[in-house]
Amino acid sequence: MPRITLEDIKFNKGRRPGILTKEVVLPERKKERIEREEVKEKGERVKRNFFGGESAPKQRIERTPQVKTRKRIISTPVIVFFLIAIIFGGIYWAGEKFQRANVEIKSKGEVINYSDKGFTASKNLGTGNVDFEIMIIGDKATKKVILTEPEDVSIKAKGSVTLYNEFSATSQKITAGTFIADKEGKTYKTDSTVTIPGYKTENKKIIPGQVVVNITAFLPGATYNGSSPDFFFTSFKGTTKYNKIYGKLKTPLSGGASGLVYKLNEEDKVKLKNIAEMSFKNDLIQKVNALVPPGFILYKEAQNFSYEINDSILSEKPEADIEMEGTISVLLLKEKSLMDKIIETSLPDIKGEELKEINITNLKDLSFAFKNEGQVISKDIETIPFSLSGDVNVVWRPDQDDLKIKLAGLQKDSVLPVFRKDPGISSAIVKILPPWHRYLPDNINQIYITVDE
Repeated sequence: MPRITLEDIKFNKGRRPGILTKEVVLPERKKERIEREEVKEKGERVKRNFFGGESAPKQRIERTPQVKTRKRIISTPVIVFFLIAIIFGGIYWAGEKFQRANVEIKSKGEVINYSDKGFTASKNLGTGNVDFEIMIIGDKATKKVILTEPEDVSIKAKGSVTLYNEFSATSQKITAGTFIADKEGKTYKTDSTVTIPGYKTENKKIIPGQVVVNITAFLPGATYNGSSPDFFFTSFKGTTKYNKIYGKLKTPLSGGASGLVYKLNEEDKVKLKNIAEMSFKNDLIQKVNALVPPGFILYKEAQNFSYEINDSILSEKPEADIEMEGTISVLLLKEKSLMDKIIETSLPDIKGEELKEINITNLKDLSFAFKNEGQVISKDIETIPFSLSGDVNVVWRPDQDDLKIKLAGLQKDSVLPVFRKDPGISSAIVKILPPWHRYLPDNINQIYITVDE
């Protein structure tokens, strides 16, 4: 509790004399808090001066804001007029700057029906016939077949070797039945009498003479089948001829068998024929299609296909791998030459510049047939007669660059004679943007042509 002390007796000014007042002395901190609360209650902010005294609060001067008015120089209607003028001027400028003409053309078309229409393909240029090229592709494939016919056999393997003579410059005669063996010791006999030419020397290098001879295994059986690369004459063993007169395998030795084996019968051959003409032929056709050069047409009927199989194959098991060798020969017609020939024969009245506008859109969809049944395609053939069937779609494609030059700067009402002079145009519509223009642009790059065939 604060201690109250009677310190002094003062006379307050404005009060009646004789009245005594007491001064209460409070702690300094509490006194400051009370003063702040009093200031807060009065709504005044007390600012202490440098000596700790209080300064009177500043008075805020309040004024009524005055709105300054200026005299309007341009009236609202004038501003609106200028805005409208700017907008329309911008539109007009944009129309002049980005002027364009859209020309929609319906081209002329005609359908010609062919039914075995005859043509001739020729290798000789300038004959007026259709130009062509021949492509021949061969390949091998192995197909699995289940054989059904067993047989007890005793067959010797057969093949061929190339004999070489590095022994002397004079020829060496090898008689029929001479024994020749591979490095494994399997022995064979020559089937005929042959003479190996003597070697030649070029730039001090020996070029051996050579000759091919067929050989047959000495004994039957599958062990003699194979492809051993080197052969030597047993009669020359121990002499200088042994390594100088020798043989190299030319065709594999095959066909050797003994005991119960399976062979091809007529039913198996029919199976192989179906395999060859379906899957094997299709594989070859896909290879040909991938190699057709640009500008040529290959009709699926313009081809020959042939294949070969080893009829004498023998297998120790019913399931056998049959090697098949096939060849496909195709006739490739030059597209431009064929199109020109069709136009020449079917549209003889068209001449001059109009010929350049004509195009045939469906050449590849026509049906092809050889005129000669069983036509053989070979590299030596000079002419091949053929026929085409189907609807030929002939369309005219006007020269757009030439049309733009002729239309540039023309009045819209003056373009009709230009279209009438072009025989490839069936009808045309001209649209000019912006619509207030009556003339097509002078700049051909601002003229856009679309052709509907």
